[in-house]
Amino acid sequence: MKVAVVVPRYGADVIGGAETLARGFARAAARRGWAVEVWTTCARSHYTWKNTYKPGREESEGVVIHRFAVAQQDVNRQADLNRRLERQGRLDADDQYTWLESGAHSPSLYDHVARHAAEFDALIALPCASPLAHYAAWTASDRAIVWPCLHDEPYAYMEPNRILMESCRGVMFLSPEERDLAVQHLGIRPRRSGTIGGGVSPDRQCSRAAQAPQDLLYVGRLEPGKGLALLYDYVLRYADQGGDVRLVILGQGPLKPPRHRAFEYRGFVPEAQKARAYKAALALCQPSLNESFSLTIMESWLAARPVLVHGQCAVTRGHVRRSRGGLWFQTYEEFAGAVEWLRANPTQAGRMGENGREYVARNYSWEAVLSRFERTIGCWEKDA
Repeated sequence: MKVAVVVPRYGADVIGGAETLARGFARAAARRGWAVEVWTTCARSHYTWKNTYKPGREESEGVVIHRFAVAQQDVNRQADLNRRLERQGRLDADDQYTWLESGAHSPSLYDHVARHAAEFDALIALPCASPLAHYAAWTASDRAIVWPCLHDEPYAYMEPNRILMESCRGVMFLSPEERDLAVQHLGIRPRRSGTIGGGVSPDRQCSRAAQAPQDLLYVGRLEPGKGLALLYDYVLRYADQGGDVRLVILGQGPLKPPRHRAFEYRGFVPEAQKARAYKAALALCQPSLNESFSLTIMESWLAARPVLVHGQCAVTRGHVRRSRGGLWFQTYEEFAGAVEWLRANPTQAGRMGENGREYVARNYSWEAVLSRFERTIGCWEKDA
């Protein structure tokens, strides 16, 4: 199979769920023997969109990477619209399309898509939250397969998302809950769709911790949309009430933890250090309400450690329910109770972690995901 992946940013030092998903898919597909190309920009930061990498062709881990410069962006207009979208929960129709137009764009990348999309069996574009992914998909909509990475947040309700997902070749979802959000809640009717999940690389597996795990762990972008403010508040309250707690934070972003003994901020760390942190954690805390899959949950389960998720996030709660790999909370009292239960019941907590590891191995190895992808494409071609 010959596959092209369009993703706004790409690289080992790029942080982001969609970007990690794209890189994992490309590397796994190359190992499977597929011809894989990634078409992306020269940007590393989604805050500045500065052209950091050199444009041109390179090859890494069997994947051919074509980088194109970001040439257009109305930073002030985009920021204003994002603030209004967050504050009001919606934008009028004209502003929705202005939101797309004012984002980071690369005309040279779009030209490459137009000239070469027909040479590939599949052209994947992700995520829907990126104006660049929208433009790239529309450039070859008859070939484009959209991976929306959809969250139940204001941007998901915008008209351009619905039109794109109903007009492209097909849509592939990362979880049953993401599909339910799109189809049942938002009323989107894709021409074709499939639920294939996301994969976790086997080289992230690690052995058990040598000592009894004690620390809570957060891994990911440090942004308000990830529920971090709530997690910080709950940890502070627990510590101030005499609870023995420390939250270890791995990642980068503007929402750094408070300066307090209950927090240890380590920033962006190499994969080996991250694997050791998972292994040493009492539980991974994933407080986000806005997830379409959550790779960090899968990584924690590969380390055989349980997870603690927010009960109002259908996607993460669904994973926990199906796997029996953790607990969920909605209030401070439930959060504190869960932490205390995990501490008091290490054997049962370890069993939760093992349940999670079995769940990932059964459903979300890259081989399983690629096989589902291949079967889905085959079914689409038969129905065409």
